[in-house]
Amino acid sequence: MTSSAAYQTKIVSEKKEEMLKRLHGYWMNDKWDVTDSFFETYGGGDSWSGEKKRIDFTPFSLAIRQELKYFCVIQLINGVLTLKTLVFYSSTFTYLSALLNKYYPEICSFIEIPYEKGLMKYKIFLTNVGVKIKTSEGYNSLYIRAFTRVYKFFFDLYDTRMEFEKDVWDVRKIPNARYSKHHSAYLLRFDRVHTVYRATVKKYFRYAITYLSQSELNIKLTGIRYFTEFLQRNHTDWNDLTTLQRSHIEAYLIYFNQSFGHFSVGRKGKYLYLVKTFIEYLQRSEHSESPTTPISALFFKEDFPKPRRQNENGIKYIPDTVMSQLEIILSQNSDRLKPPMKENDKEYVPIVILLMATGWRISDILNLRYHNCLITNSNGEYYLQGDIPKTNVKNHRVPIDQDVATIIQTMIKQTVGKSTTENNPEKYLFVRTKGQRNGKPFIAKTVQDALNRWAKRYNIVDQYGNIYHFENHAFRHTKGVELINLGMNLTHIMKWFAHSSPEMTLIYAKIADDTLRKEWEKAQEKKGPLLRINLDNGQVNEMEMDKDFIHWEYIRSNVEAVRVPLGFCLASKKEGCPYVVTPCLTCPNFCTTPDNLLDFEKEIQRVEEHIQMTQSYPIYNEKTKEQLDNLIKIRDQLAGGKSHRGDSAKKILFDAQLTKEKGASQ
Repeated sequence: MTSSAAYQTKIVSEKKEEMLKRLHGYWMNDKWDVTDSFFETYGGGDSWSGEKKRIDFTPFSLAIRQELKYFCVIQLINGVLTLKTLVFYSSTFTYLSALLNKYYPEICSFIEIPYEKGLMKYKIFLTNVGVKIKTSEGYNSLYIRAFTRVYKFFFDLYDTRMEFEKDVWDVRKIPNARYSKHHSAYLLRFDRVHTVYRATVKKYFRYAITYLSQSELNIKLTGIRYFTEFLQRNHTDWNDLTTLQRSHIEAYLIYFNQSFGHFSVGRKGKYLYLVKTFIEYLQRSEHSESPTTPISALFFKEDFPKPRRQNENGIKYIPDTVMSQLEIILSQNSDRLKPPMKENDKEYVPIVILLMATGWRISDILNLRYHNCLITNSNGEYYLQGDIPKTNVKNHRVPIDQDVATIIQTMIKQTVGKSTTENNPEKYLFVRTKGQRNGKPFIAKTVQDALNRWAKRYNIVDQYGNIYHFENHAFRHTKGVELINLGMNLTHIMKWFAHSSPEMTLIYAKIADDTLRKEWEKAQEKKGPLLRINLDNGQVNEMEMDKDFIHWEYIRSNVEAVRVPLGFCLASKKEGCPYVVTPCLTCPNFCTTPDNLLDFEKEIQRVEEHIQMTQSYPIYNEKTKEQLDNLIKIRDQLAGGKSHRGDSAKKILFDAQLTKEKGASQ
């Protein structure tokens, strides 16, 4: 709420006349009966089922009475508030009128109340008469919400300033400003920036709003606010940034890292860089408030922490087991689920199905328009079509199957049936046609909230048995991995997701490596048992295949390994062999599998012949016999279908296994 201490708005006669013209016919009555047929259009009349049936304005003075009636009319006609909500609000009129009659009996408008003081008096008044000002969850009670909403309505009504003159900008009122309609936040709050620097910051944002979205601007505003708060606390005599020097920047860097050390590296780097771009703009545009020290001497490259590059372990995608549980729930009749799905949750089902089927961003799904989102080609095949604002792709389309197309057709029919030029002028497929978001798409977070309600209600769990926490964007990554696993070309996947660069697409390919291993293991199982053939007598024996052997076959293709005569060495190529004299058989980096069994048989025969030839050299023969014992020991392991690994090799393979399992669990 903008405080009237910062800006005192006044009653505008033109607005007052407009108000009185609106209050004609039934609206002129001081008591409204919501069961009257007049209110049938708004959910009242004979269909009204609420206990409270009247809205009584008589406790207020004539001027306040007119304002309250005008507030109710505008909120109701524009679909901002429902009739039910207005009836709830009217239940606060008894206490609100008592407050005004006691402390402000002479006022002609709500805006004549000093907001901060008036709100404090109202809270004390309510507390004294035993009325709670907070809910059990800690939110403001209905009484406080009603007071705040009414006051803000009339403050905005009478505030005739240009948006850029205000300390709180509503981006919806700024021509060509970019903002997401699937979010509920539209404000840029400069009232939180200290007054010394506020005008300078607002000048910068008048420029920045021409190329940045509202969400990006809010991030930028937060970073600059941290910086100006620091300056105001430590340099109270400053009136601008002209004397800013490198020493001040270094002091801020120390403060920032101490105060916001819990932020991620990327977040810290972004906030610091935004301060630099702000000051750089002031200098380049030659503002009188800009520092005299050049930007190159204020900030150094090493001031900004480098964000870690995104890799496959940092990408959150939904495990197959979780997707299967969700698919089972969505495939059933929602009324037959136990417990049955609530009515307000059913509206999110088609959105989730589209997230699963397409992998589009939630913002792109909610941006679909009912008149052009479903198209067919000459063969009668269906495509989902929509704009992708993030990468500026128009009419992007992806193929969908008949089942998904049927769901979209049903949604189009439902949306067209309830849409008018007033409640859905932009023809959104998923739209709110009443309430505060009348004519706007669903809020993205409500979809995620619905998913997590389902997870708790229907026990959707991860591999550890914990309730799974859904995030909207994880469906996109999941679809990417799915398409990779199905063998789709990377170029086609990049086009499917409208990626502007192949970097993200390639990460999906890395995530799919684990799937490759699982499919290989399945293929090994289908191959049947390993067979060992004795070439001397032609006898065929079945070998037991242990899990270590399967694991080694996979690791061998992913771990740095060098082929040695009887197996593989896992020592680093850069470090070289630490056992020049000692044979590989006793080296901790040595590893071998039953594939090398025949080589061991030949080597044992060669060593035995060598021992016979060197019987006159007992010292030499002693070492040779040790080698023979090692050969026989390992040969016996391989003959039983087991692999042999030295201690270092075991650790390398074990670490690789842990890394793989850790990646799979994330």
